[in-house]
Amino acid sequence: MKKLTALILALAMCFALAACGAEPAPTPTPMPSAEELAEKYASAITAARSEDDNEFTPVVTDPAELADYNWQLLGFAAGDVYAFAIAQSLMNIQAYCVALIMPAEGKSEAVMNGLQSYVDSTEQSFSTYLPDQHEIAQNAILEKLDDGSILLVMSPEWDSVHDGIVSALEA
Repeated sequence: MKKLTALILALAMCFALAACGAEPAPTPTPMPSAEELAEKYASAITAARSEDDNEFTPVVTDPAELADYNWQLLGFAAGDVYAFAIAQSLMNIQAYCVALIMPAEGKSEAVMNGLQSYVDSTEQSFSTYLPDQHEIAQNAILEKLDDGSILLVMSPEWDSVHDGIVSALEA
């Protein structure tokens, strides 16, 4: 009788364990192509900015359109990114950069550190002149989004541009 009870309990445990492991693993969402992601980023940035900003500081998504100087200024290399959309002013009288970047695998920290250095140097360069641009650099928003994208908003309407980009990405 004890053997029969032990056998029944053992079978019950086997079925219970098998039932626990029966749930399929969630299928990971495939990463869109770099071009698709760059286009999504560009659309989000364009939707969040004013017509003037879109006209005078266009969004760039093609690595060939950014000079080595741009990458050096941003603090990382083209090889550190999988996809991007960047609108950046290179005038030394304007603190302006709106960027959405998906870092290449293992390069998230390099991109974040580079962008933080860019913001810090922009803030420093405007600390003694153009107080309005200094304030823009001080209020820059740099964050890593849930999907791994890195968002930098350094513009006069930093809060509304940031919220507009995040809303556009969630839509």
